[in-house]
Amino acid sequence: MERRLITVPLGPLESNMYLITGDTGIFVVDPSVSPERAEEYCDLPGLSKGECHVRALLLTHGHHDHIKYVNEWQDAYPTAKIFFSSNDRDLLGNGYMNCSYMEGYEVIYDFKYSNLAGMYGQNLVKEEDISIKVYETPGHTMGSVCFLVTIDGEDMLFTGDTVFRGSVGRTDMPGGSGKDIMKSVKRISKLDPGLKIYPGHGPDSTLGDEIRFNPFFSM
Repeated sequence: MERRLITVPLGPLESNMYLITGDTGIFVVDPSVSPERAEEYCDLPGLSKGECHVRALLLTHGHHDHIKYVNEWQDAYPTAKIFFSSNDRDLLGNGYMNCSYMEGYEVIYDFKYSNLAGMYGQNLVKEEDISIKVYETPGHTMGSVCFLVTIDGEDMLFTGDTVFRGSVGRTDMPGGSGKDIMKSVKRISKLDPGLKIYPGHGPDSTLGDEIRFNPFFSM
């Protein structure tokens, strides 16, 4: 299986789930879409039956519209690691804080994870054809993170709800902080301007375009 990126924009509130495929396995960023629907959308036979070697689930934060199907993915791939920051642990056990109530019901999440808190700039994966680093970017939530993925020399930043094309994430929900998100934006702005940005909602961008056109990068 060739190493490629697939965007699946079918999550709640039109959130983006991303699949990074390749011979050494699949990495899922924000499991907001069911394995069954992802199998059909991505044309990956056997994905929902545990036949495609999903290695890890990378969670940018603890809101329902980004983690809705984390348990279903874990059931299909019980050996896959879940990467998540404990700074968002309070969201998991509260349907108001994780915003599942917006779909008309409250979901309590309970899953084991590899903790990303305190791991700013550290490698989660480092292999010949892929590397994954984590950057802690609080603001939208206390435990928000971005994942810097390098595939065959090409860098991509998965920003969750920290940075969108032309904007940033909301900070008026539990755990949000306008001050913190601006600090996170400043940290992100120091990365390579040629970096491609893949947000939790909406179209992709580049860091250079956000520095030039996103008003939050000039505040």
